Amino acid sequence: MSYLTKELTENCFTISHEVGHNQNGIRLDAFLMQIFDKRSREKIKKSIQEGKITIERTQSPHLHLGSLKPSTSLFTGDKVQITSIKKQESEVNFKYKVLFEDDDLFIIDKPPNLPVHPAGRYFFNTLITHLRTHNANQEFYLAHRIDKETSGVLILAKNKNACTHLTEQFAQRKTEKTYLAIAHGVTPAEFEINDPLKKDEFSDLKVKMRVAKTEDDAQEARTQFKRLEAIKKFSLLLCIPKTGRQHQIRVHLAHAGYPIVGDKLYGVLEKETLLLPRHALHSHTISFTHPKTNKITKFVSPLPDDLKEFLDSQI
Repeated sequence: MSYLTKELTENCFTISHEVGHNQNGIRLDAFLMQIFDKRSREKIKKSIQEGKITIERTQSPHLHLGSLKPSTSLFTGDKVQITSIKKQESEVNFKYKVLFEDDDLFIIDKPPNLPVHPAGRYFFNTLITHLRTHNANQEFYLAHRIDKETSGVLILAKNKNACTHLTEQFAQRKTEKTYLAIAHGVTPAEFEINDPLKKDEFSDLKVKMRVAKTEDDAQEARTQFKRLEAIKKFSLLLCIPKTGRQHQIRVHLAHAGYPIVGDKLYGVLEKETLLLPRHALHSHTISFTHPKTNKITKFVSPLPDDLKEFLDSQI
């Protein structure tokens, strides 16, 4: 699913999302729920009824649209256009470092406090919108995602073929990733957590996950951990996810009794506020097959300064 933006007036803009092959036949309200995962179905229904949503259908013109309803079916190639009012967004950190770039790849060392894609309170102040705005003749696609507060290696593709190649590698677990994390408590030297995860239906936050060991709809989630260093009541960990579930490392460590320092979603807020302004999780290495050369490629980002300074302050 890709999108483009177009400014209509000084305070109004439209976002155009294209329906992908894997979304063929999806309902309009379900499609919009995927885009705006923090909005309720009622708000989305209201936007449709108020005429803020339009559809451009060029690939399948014989499929008559009629008046739009939440149940309207969408088809591959449809462009769903959403008109929105510009809102003030919080400042973010655009000081990323380019690790590598060629005709297919754009790989960066992402700083903390930078959302990678539009969601929730952020649209313009996101990496993908920033790149597309400042590089009018170049398209960018996210091959994978990391959280706003997570720093480190992030892969973007510069064309659809490269993006498809990379996303298939991630889906088929042909990539290798490691993370660095600072956790509360002194963990075992090496350990593995193999606890399935699912969306936390008891939370008001749609992004929150939880361990669900005995529930049929939970997804397999496995992470290996190695303690690199123990400083007082904290552990510096090398985290090796063997599956790629949302918030996997954060949930696994919190459930095991070693929440990540600064984690406001899964940690202990009273403690965290005084320690770090962001969660101490860093995308350390990624290995994958280059989509054009078919060579195994690896990129590394060392522990960033803010996390080093935190560890040094504990000595």
